[in-house]
Amino acid sequence: MDDPDAFELEETDSIGIFEPGTTIERDMEQGRIMGVIVYTGLGMILLVAITFIMMIPMLMIPGLIDINYITMEIYIDPLALLLLTVAEIAFVIPPVYYVRKNGLPIASIGIKNMLSGKDIALGFLFGMLMLGSNMAISWLIQEATGPMTGEDLLVARNPIELVLWIIVMFVLVGFTEEVLFRGFLQRRMDIYFRGRGSSHYKLMSLIITSFIFAAIHLDMIGLPARFVLGMFLGDLAQRRQYNIVGPSVAHGFNNAAVVLLASLGF
Repeated sequence: MDDPDAFELEETDSIGIFEPGTTIERDMEQGRIMGVIVYTGLGMILLVAITFIMMIPMLMIPGLIDINYITMEIYIDPLALLLLTVAEIAFVIPPVYYVRKNGLPIASIGIKNMLSGKDIALGFLFGMLMLGSNMAISWLIQEATGPMTGEDLLVARNPIELVLWIIVMFVLVGFTEEVLFRGFLQRRMDIYFRGRGSSHYKLMSLIITSFIFAAIHLDMIGLPARFVLGMFLGDLAQRRQYNIVGPSVAHGFNNAAVVLLASLGF
């Protein structure tokens, strides 16, 4: 039996056309796209809420999370940060709820053909390009503003922690963020701007989604680097008709490499 979604992986522009096997909305009017943006913001709110809930028992363990109530400085042990990263599962809750509410399959948020060799290979290629860009932009920022804060937390102090960081970056961080930002948000931005008759709908959705992706991390110093990384990820998603396997691998590779380099003292 033919895969009903196979046509979406062809080099075609048929993203918004309804026909047998199509798994995406026909159109995105203004009210609906605003709802998609709200759902995206809800993912961030849920992340903060789950992180806060997870931090409560950690505060009872000496050394994991220490708060100086005079200066309100917070120290988070690298192991605690690794554990708190599990909260990123919150990012997939709003898009999954959205597609279930609207009677769409999870393929409509890019979760399909998860073992595609071509997408995995492209993911590693784009991940290497992202890492080079990330290092160059971060170096320029540090030259202009001084050392970036928080980078000392993204370290592995032993091989076990390093393996756990790599797993978390690929399975949790890369996957969940790509489902929300590329498979859910950017794909529907494409449909919205295409429906408005824009001849540059892909570029518009790519820029807007990359900016939202960068801004939602709440780090102004790191915003330029994350914006560029978002452009890489969004471009790959568009090239592969929003199969999020490639972007997830690229995202995970970049993040895992950053942890490895930080752990080695670079």
